[in-house]
Amino acid sequence: MIALALVGACLGAAVFALIRRMYPPTVSPLVQLGRFDARRAPEGSQTSGPMLDGNSGLGARVGRWAAAELERRGWSYTSLRQDLALTGRSFEAALGRKAFAGLAGFTLVIATCCGLQLGADWTLPSGSPLVLAALAGIGFTFLVDLEARQEASRRRRDFRRALGAYLDLVALEMAGSAAPAEALPNAARVGAGWPMALLRDTLWRATLSGQDQWEALTDLGTRIGVTELRDLGALVRLVGRDGARVRATLTARAATLRRRELAEAEGQAGQKDQSMRLAQILIGFAFIVFLAYPAIVNVMAF
Repeated sequence: MIALALVGACLGAAVFALIRRMYPPTVSPLVQLGRFDARRAPEGSQTSGPMLDGNSGLGARVGRWAAAELERRGWSYTSLRQDLALTGRSFEAALGRKAFAGLAGFTLVIATCCGLQLGADWTLPSGSPLVLAALAGIGFTFLVDLEARQEASRRRRDFRRALGAYLDLVALEMAGSAAPAEALPNAARVGAGWPMALLRDTLWRATLSGQDQWEALTDLGTRIGVTELRDLGALVRLVGRDGARVRATLTARAATLRRRELAEAEGQAGQKDQSMRLAQILIGFAFIVFLAYPAIVNVMAF
């Protein structure tokens, strides 16, 4: 009994640590934007990404070592980096979390197998606990990627929605005889959400560094994985400095974003409608079984 209690306590502690590690406290989008800017600061600055991520201990050291090894071998993990750029976490912190998640999955399965062998007197095939633990550890490492992908997908949807409104505002500013260098930051000052704050910060940094604003927006789209923003800078550079053509390009791209958003909303509504129909069919089938069960039992009794 004491062994079972110890195994149960260890399993509970491992599950609690895993849940706390996989679902950290929610951070304000503006705080995440500050962390995003700090990671892009020069190397001589006083703040750094891992310190701001709150992961300056063993996880940070493991993540930095893993990131260095992956970079040395040419593994870039571009998709994960783009997802993390939108979630406000650093790549090194994510690698540290992946390492701890894999270790937690491995330990959880080993402890469970030991508990079954000691408490329930189950005999498992030789080597199977290690194989199961290794598979669980590998599977747990992908939980970090799945979490980042889900959150980044939601944020990209919010960013695209704000981007369509932003492009319309830029076109209106340019229709009022404003130059693109003035229209871009002026339109970004209208909104108060995190997408507008990110656009304002990008344009402000581009102005300070002397970088072309459209090029800065293109780099931002590449960094966070928003293809619409990345392609927009290339389109504007193709049409040149003609204000009317730039304004027409912005209006057309904003209309495209709205049509895409409408199509996604209709697709989600269709999926929910199909789910409701399936649920109704299952409820009806269960009700028929409930009504027919007594009759079936009586017939089978004879």
